[in-house]
Amino acid sequence: MPPLRIARYLLFISLVLGLISVAKEVTPVYTLLTLGSLVTSLWMEEKGFTFPPNYLVTGAAVILILFNLHGIHWQVFFNRVMGILFILISAKLLSTKKVRDYLQLYLLSLLLMAGAAVVRWGMEFGFLLAANIFLLLTGLIFLFASTERKTISSKETQTLFLWGGIMSLALFPSTLLFFLILPRPSFTLTPGWSGGKTARSGFGEKISPGSVEMIKGDPSVAMRVEWLKGSRPPQDKLYWRGKVYIEYRHGVWAVPWIREKLLHLALPRGKDVVYRIFLEPHQSNALFALGIPRAVALKGSKAAIGLGYTLHALSPITQRVSYITRSRLVEAYPPIIPPNQFLRVPSGARGPLQHLAQSIAPKEKDPLALARAVERYLKTNHEYSFHPGSKGPYPVVSFLLNKGKGHCEYFATSMVLLLRIRGVPARIVAGFHGGEWNQLGNYYIVRNSDAHTWVEVYKKGSGWVPFDPTPPLPPEVLSTTKRLGAAGRFLDYLRFQWYHWVVSYSIEKQTQLLKKTLAFFSPSPPKPRMPSSTPPKTTVVMILTAGVC
Repeated sequence: MPPLRIARYLLFISLVLGLISVAKEVTPVYTLLTLGSLVTSLWMEEKGFTFPPNYLVTGAAVILILFNLHGIHWQVFFNRVMGILFILISAKLLSTKKVRDYLQLYLLSLLLMAGAAVVRWGMEFGFLLAANIFLLLTGLIFLFASTERKTISSKETQTLFLWGGIMSLALFPSTLLFFLILPRPSFTLTPGWSGGKTARSGFGEKISPGSVEMIKGDPSVAMRVEWLKGSRPPQDKLYWRGKVYIEYRHGVWAVPWIREKLLHLALPRGKDVVYRIFLEPHQSNALFALGIPRAVALKGSKAAIGLGYTLHALSPITQRVSYITRSRLVEAYPPIIPPNQFLRVPSGARGPLQHLAQSIAPKEKDPLALARAVERYLKTNHEYSFHPGSKGPYPVVSFLLNKGKGHCEYFATSMVLLLRIRGVPARIVAGFHGGEWNQLGNYYIVRNSDAHTWVEVYKKGSGWVPFDPTPPLPPEVLSTTKRLGAAGRFLDYLRFQWYHWVVSYSIEKQTQLLKKTLAFFSPSPPKPRMPSSTPPKTTVVMILTAGVC
C-alpha cells in the first residue's frame, strides 16, 4: 500500500478527533465547513479529481478570515482564533497537496489539539490526546517514508506502526516529568474555560419552581465528595446545605440584603467529619457542606460562612474547584439573626391559606410538634410530580388548596408558609440530598438531579431543626434517576482520580512532592516534633447576617 495514502488516512482521523475536542467552542458554521472540506478532500483524492486553483481557495480563505476578525473582543477571542484555524485547515484540505502540504496539515492538527487543551481538561480528552499523539507521530513516519518509496509491503507497514507506538510511549515519561515539575498557573485565560460542564441552573440569590425543575432535570454530576475522616452519616441524613432563603414574594424565594459581621461562635455538640469536595461550575457562589462548617480550605480563593451557617465563595463558581471542609454534624443550628425575621408571609398567600393553616393541629402550641403535623399533612394529602404545572403569582396556593402535585420546592414552601401563618419561624434551605457512594474511591457522586429544598423550623432553646416534607419519589421518577453499575462506578473512579491528580494538581502538591523527594534522599531522618505548650487559638469566623428591613 502507498505510505502516502496511509499518512493521509491517519491525518484525517487526527483532524476528526481534533474537531470533536474543540467543536463546542467554535461557531457551528466553521465546524460544518471543515467537516465538509475533509470529506470532499478525501473523496476527490480517492477518485483522482483535480482540486480548484489554489489562488481561488486562498482568496476565499482570506475573505472568511477578515469576516471572522470583524467585531472581535476578548470574550470571543478564543472562538475567533479557533475559527481561523478551522478556515486554514479547510483551505489546505481543498488545495492541491504535496508532501509539504501534508506536513502543514499535520502541524495544523497539532495546533487544533493544543487549542482543545485550553478548554478541555476531562479524562476523555486525555484519551483523545494520547490517541492523537500516536496518529500524528505514526502519520509523520509514513509521510517521510513516502518520500523514499512509493509502496511498502504489509510487513513494513506493521513495522512502521510499531515504531509509531514506541515513539508515542517514549514521550510519556518526559511528558509526566514536565507535568510534575513545571509551575502550575493559578489562573485561567478567561472565566469559564477549563472548568467542566456548567449546570443548567444554580442556587443563586433567588429560587423559584422553574429553576428547581431545570436543575433537577439535569442528570450530570454536580460534585464528588471524597470522605476523609469521621463516620459517614446515613444516606437519608446527607443534606448538602447551599443557601438559606428568607423572603417569599410572587412565588420566588430570595436572600435579602446582607452585611458582614465577625462573631465568636459557640457551636453545639456533635460529631466532626472531614471531606473534600470537587465542585463542578454552576451559576452562583454557593459552596456546599454538611452541618456547620468549622474550617474550609478553598484552593486559590477564600470562603465565608453565610446566612444559616451556609458556605459560599467570594465570587461565582465559573470553573471546577476543590475544597476541604471540616464540619460538625448537629441536630439543630443555633440562630445567628433574630428568628422573627423568618415570619413574614405575603398577603397574596396569607389570606387564601389562613383557614388551612389554622385547621392543621389547631390546639398545638409546640413549634416542633406543629411542624411534624404539617409535615405529615403534606406527605399524606399531596403527591410528588416533576412537572406540577401550577400557575399564578403564588403557585403554592393552588398546590395546597387543590391538593395538587409538586416537587420539593412546593412541599418546602407550603410547610414554611403554613408554619409562619401560625407564628412559627421557618425557612427554606436549598442544596443537594443524598448521593451515590462509590466504594472504589471512598466518595459520593452527587448529581444536579439530587438538588433538593427542605425546611428548618425554629424552637427557642433548641435552634433551627431540619424537616423534609417531600414524600418519597414515585417509581416513575425513580426509574429516570441515573445510577451507575459496576462498570460505570469504575469509569467514574478513573475520572475522579483524573480530576484529583491531573486537573487539581497544584503548586501545593508540587511542594509536597519535592519535600518527599528530598526527604527520601536525605541522609538523616527528620527531627521529631516537640509538643507545644501554646494553647489553641480561638477561631474567628466571618458571618454574613441579614440586614433588618
